[in-house]
Amino acid sequence: MAELARTPGPLRQMFQLIDMAPEPHDSVVAEALATWHERRGTELTPQARDLRGDANAAVRAGSFLASALAGRTDFALSQVGEEAARCLGLSPAEHRLSAATQLRIAARLRRLFTLVLDYGEPVLGRFGEVHGHAGPCEMEVLAAPIILEGGDTGVFCALSSGGGH
Repeated sequence: MAELARTPGPLRQMFQLIDMAPEPHDSVVAEALATWHERRGTELTPQARDLRGDANAAVRAGSFLASALAGRTDFALSQVGEEAARCLGLSPAEHRLSAATQLRIAARLRRLFTLVLDYGEPVLGRFGEVHGHAGPCEMEVLAAPIILEGGDTGVFCALSSGGGH
């Protein structure tokens, strides 16, 4: 008898939703997933170089690429969009997930990125978060595998804090 994969306990506590068959509600995240699928074509994973350049401005603003550093305890970030940097609390000079001032978001992303690297499929996460004085909002995050320049597997991440419904 087959059994459905169970979401690990720590992930269930950190997220309101973890979906390994993503169906985003947010229009920016949905467009990011559509772009990922289009660039994937018949391949297992799309090339990073093909992904962000073809994405629309809203997807580029709310997304970035991540590559695991030793032990997957931190991730190097590249091509970080303006909205993504704001959500993470990153300054323009910072290029590591550990430099994010939004610590809870960074911790959730580390878990999602590790899940994507382990399973090789896109994952959607949804959770409530607070940004400064803006009050509570729901965040939707897509993390999907990509092939980086050197041939390593990385992560394409697109996120939205609820404005793109």
